[in-house]
Amino acid sequence: MKRTLFIVAFFSLFILHFSVSKAQGRFDATLFAGLNMGQVDGDAAGNYNHPGLHAGIGTSFPLSKDLHSPWRMVVELAFTNKGSHIEEFDRIISASYIELPIMMSYNTMEDRLRLAVGVAPAVLVDAEVTNYGAEDVPSQENFTTVDWLPLTFSARYRFGNHLGIEMRFQYSALSITKENGSGTYFLFRSNKGAFHNLVSVGLTYTF
Repeated sequence: MKRTLFIVAFFSLFILHFSVSKAQGRFDATLFAGLNMGQVDGDAAGNYNHPGLHAGIGTSFPLSKDLHSPWRMVVELAFTNKGSHIEEFDRIISASYIELPIMMSYNTMEDRLRLAVGVAPAVLVDAEVTNYGAEDVPSQENFTTVDWLPLTFSARYRFGNHLGIEMRFQYSALSITKENGSGTYFLFRSNKGAFHNLVSVGLTYTF
């Protein structure tokens, strides 16, 4: 199911981009893939030691009639995996999402450097908890269906016309857990909620 949702969403945006990209050359397209290193604030662990995949496609367009304006709107569709590794309890929390980042960007250095800020609402498609030496814990039902407000900051540097490298920081402004029950407390050890906190780095290819 997760794979099907991602493939359908991925190609829908891909086709949409090329159906409108002829409009005065206002749109571009970018493929990206990289590594997330995450933690969950509120789970009694404080290290960015949970690796995950971050991959998808995006497009951007100028915010004015000037095609060379440095200010652009960025819209993306991606699969991303977030979570944490609680070494004290030898427990791995892993949550996978389909996300829709929407960011405002400023391009400089002849469009080689792009700085962007925005939000990345994400729909939960899978979650699991791997315990070593502990009782089984309910997993997906502890998470909210949608992570509504992950604040996102991005810096991308393009080496040439196509290939680039990008770093991101993302933090969930709203709790990603439902109202705490015994299962949620067992996982996250907090009555104030839990929040995805991650940094990522990856490669981009712009058409």
